[in-house]
Amino acid sequence: MKSEPNYERMMVAGLVLTILAIIGFTVFWLQDTTRLAKAADSLNRERVSAGAKIYQAQCVSCHGSQGEGGVGMVLNSKQLLKSTPDEVFFSLIRSGVPNTKMPAWSIQFGGPLTDEDVRNVVAFIRNWEPKAPDIQPVVFTPSAERGAVLFDSTCALCHGENGKGGKTAAPAINNPDRLSQLDNNWYRDVIKNGRPAKGMPTWGTVLSPNQIEDIVALIDSWRQGKTVQASFDINEAISAAMFSLQNNDLGSALIQTQRAISVAPPVAAEILTNVEAQLKDNDTVGAQKNLQYLLDNWPIGDPSNGQTLYAKKCSPCHGNDGQGGVGKKLHPNEFIQSQKNADLVQFILTGRPGTAMAGFKGRLSDTELADIVAFLRTWQP
Repeated sequence: MKSEPNYERMMVAGLVLTILAIIGFTVFWLQDTTRLAKAADSLNRERVSAGAKIYQAQCVSCHGSQGEGGVGMVLNSKQLLKSTPDEVFFSLIRSGVPNTKMPAWSIQFGGPLTDEDVRNVVAFIRNWEPKAPDIQPVVFTPSAERGAVLFDSTCALCHGENGKGGKTAAPAINNPDRLSQLDNNWYRDVIKNGRPAKGMPTWGTVLSPNQIEDIVALIDSWRQGKTVQASFDINEAISAAMFSLQNNDLGSALIQTQRAISVAPPVAAEILTNVEAQLKDNDTVGAQKNLQYLLDNWPIGDPSNGQTLYAKKCSPCHGNDGQGGVGKKLHPNEFIQSQKNADLVQFILTGRPGTAMAGFKGRLSDTELADIVAFLRTWQP
């Protein structure tokens, strides 16, 4: 008779083989996971290294070598890095922040960086997070005036000047009935998330949260029946007008010129009014010549007012006729002749340390400084 198979032994052998297979698979999985983690870490190190080079070349002048800020905002901050996803950093670097010193860096928006470059910069900034300092944020106060500048440059195209409605189907925001029905939270969420089905873009990845709050402050001012004047940077408006003109965009050049006129001092306003008339007459050569004059000689002051200010503020040291005394001779003066107006204004503001030339910061307004420089120019050949 044939003996019966030993099933118990076969089951034990099968169980042992199964356990060995599981152990082998687990070891392989752990090794593979470790390998993938090492590969990901290596890729991230490469990104951080590449991003560091780009940051040093392009970002240091505004944000500081360690992200400590300066002209631009502080980036090396625990609060900022914890609350800001990589996608937001990527979008803001790529397309810039309207009406700030932060330009668009992507080649798709006229900048020098590819999307891969931008991702590398984001990786470098994210690399600060583990040791980022705990910097308490500056208390932010929304400004309707700043909001008016943003609205004019980003929203007015669809919603019209001062929100009164435009040529598109977009609603007039500055409408008492509509404003009474929709509160600030509604506008805040719509600006952030958009209304794609109605053609309203998503602005939350373009505008910073503070900029959105400025626009909401503007809308709230309209709700209270207030008229808000946009406080444009006149130099930026003139530069933008010149850029538009050089690219044969007369319509945009006219808009930027009118913005500059709204905040220009009298002497500059007169020149800009001429530019406005030239643009309306399609005299692009004359308009470009006047805009270039403004750019080369900005800020433009009034020499008559400057003469009065010089007599009060400068003559005790430099003499009534600019022939010098305690201070240098100014009539004429090679230093003045070699400097642009903006550089002279800055020099008068800060003074010359270690000499009797004290700075006038806080004692003279920007307009007064420009007037003094204009007067000093009359003494130069």
